[in-house]
Parts: sequence; structure tokens; C-alpha cells
Amino acid sequence: MRAAGGFTDVVPTVAGLLPRVRFMDTALHHPLRDGNRLQRAYYRWAVPYYERLAPELRGHVEALDIALYTRQGLGTWLGALGAWAGATVGLMAAGLSLAAAAAVAALYAVSASFSMLQAWLLPEAFLAKRMALKGLAWLAFGLLAGMAGVGVGQALRNGAFEWEAYRRLFDATKLGVVLGLALICASQILAMWAVAKARRSELERERAQAQLVAERDAAAHAATEARLRLLQGQIQPHFIFNTLATLQHWVDKGDARAAGLLRELTAFLRSSTELLGQASVSLGEEVQAVRHYLSILQARLGERLVVAIDIEPALVPQPLPPGLLLTLVENAVAHGIEPKIGGGRVRVSAALTPVGWRLGVEDDGVGLAGEGGAGVGLANLRQRLQHHFAGNARFSLQPRAEGGTRACIDVEVP
Repeated sequence: MRAAGGFTDVVPTVAGLLPRVRFMDTALHHPLRDGNRLQRAYYRWAVPYYERLAPELRGHVEALDIALYTRQGLGTWLGALGAWAGATVGLMAAGLSLAAAAAVAALYAVSASFSMLQAWLLPEAFLAKRMALKGLAWLAFGLLAGMAGVGVGQALRNGAFEWEAYRRLFDATKLGVVLGLALICASQILAMWAVAKARRSELERERAQAQLVAERDAAAHAATEARLRLLQGQIQPHFIFNTLATLQHWVDKGDARAAGLLRELTAFLRSSTELLGQASVSLGEEVQAVRHYLSILQARLGERLVVAIDIEPALVPQPLPPGLLLTLVENAVAHGIEPKIGGGRVRVSAALTPVGWRLGVEDDGVGLAGEGGAGVGLANLRQRLQHHFAGNARFSLQPRAEGGTRACIDVEVP
């Protein structure tokens, strides 16, 4: 099973909250915008008002309009019509004329609907202290409107307004009407208060949940970065031990190659330590560390390892996670070239593509074995790409037709 060695990575961070769907998105079907002539006319009239609303309110208002002005709102309108008819009949039974009763019932229905909508959309504003005074003012207005409505009804019924007749509204029947209207207004204010309280509680729960998710995501991100720094500080121990063992053997034998190997090892340790301590490095810096790494291996393996590096100059400043290319090269040598009798060739390349750029490492070694590419090291590499490139990078590991393995990282530039 092929798996990268010491340069592994971390688990991905917690996903963010799902994005909100906006009704104004032209890629989506909008029942009003794409409806019949009346619905389209209403939508054109409503758009300027939508645009003045805050995004979170706009979604609620558009959803309410869709629920009311499409077929799904038919039941709501039938229910409202029934409530209006029932209120009209009740007021007529209390002594109002048909016109007065219908007008008062309609006024109440419209004011109640808009009041409830305002209490739902703007609960904080409704529950503010100044709203208590406004509520009392509206209650007084409701009482006066009720008394005026009774007077208008009496005038319509008698053909003229009679002050003495109007004064008699304070008898038991008329007083019951006025008190009934007052109770209706009072109950309306209490209902609005209850709706506003319920909505504020819901918003507080949503904010608390969003904060919890944000804190959890921040904690996961911090843990990821901490683990990343820890893993980046590790260098593949077998590689270091084998190199030191070779160096000691050459020193003991007085081999002239020891000095060159020591220089390359020192340069590699210095560059890799500086490299892996950063959150992001340029491709040029990464390639320099890879050159030192491969030079050490060539010193150890001799003619068994042939190296070719082909980097497009325009990609040298390209940022990428530290140790990413080193992981692929190490994987190719350790699992492709070293197990092969007679060794082989490793080619490192970076080239522009129509949608971005590609980083590749090829070898003509023993090839994939078993579930190649399913190891922990390469799984961490995929997670690291996701973390750094935000989903715009794709890793693939495939066998070559000529033998060996090809590892590619394709990065799409938005």
C-alpha cells in the first residue's frame, strides 16, 4: 500500500454554515417573478421595497409574499374572508349597519395582519419601551375609531347624524359594542406582544446556535493549525537515520563523497526546517528543498536514481502548503524507486493548464500495489489541499502505462 511518510497533515476543519438561498437569484425559479400577469406586476412593484430591506428580513418577506400570492395562499385568503364575514355579522348583530360593520371588520383585519407581521419581523423594535406608549396610543385610537364607527353607522341608518341619538350609545347595547371593540384592540396588542416575544426567543436561539457553531469551528481550526505545526516540524526519521548511517560509513572509510553528502544534508535540514515552520511557501522554495532531498538520495543510491526537474518559471512564486511536493517525491522514491532492482527515474514538473496549474511527480518504479493511494499519508495530503485551496485543488494517483506511478495535483484558479 502506497502511503506518504513523514510529511502528513491534519483533519479538515468543521464545515461552515450552509449558505442562505436568496429568492432574487436569477438562476432559481421565483413563483411571482415567473408567474402570471398579476403576479409579475406585483413582483415588479415589490422589488424596490425588497431591496431596501435587510437580507435576513428580505428572505422572510419574499417567502410570505410567495405564500400569499400563489396557489398555496388560497386557503389563507379563504380563512381571512371567513373571519371577516363572521366579524361583520357579529357587529351587525350588535347594532351596526352592514356598511359600518363590514368597514370596521375590514379595518381590524388589515391592522391585525400588518401588526402581526411587524411584530414578527421587528420584534426588538416592537418590544422596546417606547412601543408601550405606542400601544396605548393605538388602543385609544381603536376606542375612538370604534365610537366613530358606531356614530357613522347610526347616521347611515337614520339618514342623518343626531347628537341625542349618538349619546344614547352608552346604553347597555351600545356600551357593549364599545367595550367589545376595546377588548378586541387590547387582545390584539397582547397577541402582538406574544408574537414579538416568541420571535425574539427564536432569534436568540438561532444566534446562540450560530455562535456555538462558530466557536466550534474556530476551536477545530486552532487544533488543526496546532497539529499542522507539530507535523510540519517532523522530518521522516528513516530518511535521516539512513543518511547519517551512510555518512558515518563513508567517514569511517575516508570516502571523498562524505563531504558532499554532509553539505547536502545540512542544506536540506536548514531549508526544510525553515520551510515547514511557515503556513505557506512558494513553489520555488519547495523545489529547492526537494533538490537537496534528491541530491542526498542520489549520493546514497548512485546511478540507481535519475532525477529530472521541470518547473515553469511563471509558477515559481505560486504559494502552496509547505512540504506538499516533498511528500510526493518522498512517496515516489520510497515506494517506487527503492524497492525496484536497478532503481529508476523520478520526474518533478509544474506547468500551467487552461484552468490553473498542475504539479506532478512521476516515477518508473514498481508501481501501485494493493489499494494504492489509500494510505494515511496521502489522505492527509488530500485534506491539506482542501484546507489550503478551499476545494479548488484535486489530487490523483494513477499507474503509468509504461510502468510506475504518476501523482498529480491540479489547482483551479478562480
